[in-house]
Amino acid sequence: MPQRDKNRNKVRDRQGEERPLVPEVVIRKIRFLIDAHHETVPGLAKGIGVLPNTIQDVLDGQSFPSRALVRRLAERFSLPIEFFEAEVSAIDNHTAVPAKKRASGRSRVGQPAAKKPRGNKTQGKKSTAAGHQRTRVASSTPAQLPLDASVLQQSLIELLIQKGVISADEWNARVRLVSSRKATSTR
Repeated sequence: MPQRDKNRNKVRDRQGEERPLVPEVVIRKIRFLIDAHHETVPGLAKGIGVLPNTIQDVLDGQSFPSRALVRRLAERFSLPIEFFEAEVSAIDNHTAVPAKKRASGRSRVGQPAAKKPRGNKTQGKKSTAAGHQRTRVASSTPAQLPLDASVLQQSLIELLIQKGVISADEWNARVRLVSSRKATSTR
């Protein structure tokens, strides 16, 4: 039992070694997830099956985040547990997202956008959450950006499309407009 208490706030990394959770980092990540997903503390608590005071105490620094809480949060947001372990700048790209997840469903930089037939369009119709599929969009300047920056740009564009801030058609029209302006200015 003492060994279990000693390792209570540690997480195993990919090599099987246990690393302690840093409360400040975990709190920062929880706050980020709450803000990014427009969650409330009571809503998040209900979603992961804990009391709202549990999460609030962790956020206020009155209690330490437990491994079970971190595991539940990771499951709720479909994140690896390693997300809560270190700062973003300290995470290596290869350990942050497995290669299979990185390649799934995302368009490649430099590939043309998928053409959609321009049939009947319904104004004001929103798609349901189940109907959301990742839409391929063209990167505006893949040759000018380093690989990490263009992957980041592509991810941000996909997130904006998924959240409904911009549609894929609007983004592709913007890319075409910028491309045509650049082509005209270089002549």
